[in-house]
Amino acid sequence: MNTFDDMSIRHSLLFFLVTCCVACGNVQHSNEPVTQPIPYTIVNRSALFNDKNITFKLDSLSSTLYISLSVKDLKKFPFPISRRSKDTLFKTAFDFDFYWNGRIIESDYRILSNKSRDVDSSANAGHLSLSTDTISLNRASEINFVIPLYAFHNLKKGKQTIELSMSQSLFTEEVKVLRGSSEDSDYMHVYETKPLLNARVRFDVNIPPIYKSIVYGYGLQLKNDSTFSPAGMDHTLWKSSYPDLYWTINYPVNVFYTQTPVEKSTDRYTAYDTFNLYHYYANDSIDICVYDHDNLSKDDGLGYWTGPLERLSRSRINRISFGNVKAFDVKVEKKGLIN
Repeated sequence: MNTFDDMSIRHSLLFFLVTCCVACGNVQHSNEPVTQPIPYTIVNRSALFNDKNITFKLDSLSSTLYISLSVKDLKKFPFPISRRSKDTLFKTAFDFDFYWNGRIIESDYRILSNKSRDVDSSANAGHLSLSTDTISLNRASEINFVIPLYAFHNLKKGKQTIELSMSQSLFTEEVKVLRGSSEDSDYMHVYETKPLLNARVRFDVNIPPIYKSIVYGYGLQLKNDSTFSPAGMDHTLWKSSYPDLYWTINYPVNVFYTQTPVEKSTDRYTAYDTFNLYHYYANDSIDICVYDHDNLSKDDGLGYWTGPLERLSRSRINRISFGNVKAFDVKVEKKGLIN
């Protein structure tokens, strides 16, 4: 009596199973690592630092913090007006300062990660404090920082409670200034102080064991033979010269860590350099990369070396050769676990 119902149930069940199999077969599994959100609490914030104007994210992955601050397209925002030029000022910069136990965290990270050619002599150079370039708040903007946990090398390993302060106060704009006549003009920057977007958040993070080594660089010499000649590498409209040399350390491998100053027009880098290297394992590996700096295009790579710290700590001076580098003299002094 229930034959039709039984057949309907069986057909429905078969259709369901086939549909599930097809659907499952279309699922694409990504092997890309996914960051994990870090819970945080808001300690304080300004009235305008709200969900309408700001999106803040804090994530982690592989001993790295990912910070994202998205500023939305601000409408009817109380931007300051220059008292001098009467122009509305839209541009500002943000500071991100990390605190532990009520005090700003001391760290070498800001100095080591500085990619500019200028030495950071600011008051924050020895602090875990990051600053953005100037951005315009009259259009949507996004600020992203990727911070390795070795930046917290002065904190004990294990769970630590960190506070992050995000702040801005100074607005600026470049305005046209007439000098005498309409044909005689110049540009100048005007400034106004008006803190509008400020917040402080608290979160927990597990600081990994951090080791310290010191890397000593004793100079390098490029090849000059039938396979490579440094002469004439840098061509301009007026002359041909030797490369402008500098070298970098990557840690972890393939991730920029620090760099030296540039020595102009030479086939030998003669300066002695010393860097504190903070790393996660006693027997870690690093990259050493040598470049020719170019103001007009991408810097040219002259050689890349990858190897364990142990290889560079065997002798008082260790000479390595790689790429177009004939001799690179270096020493690594291991200091062991520091936290």
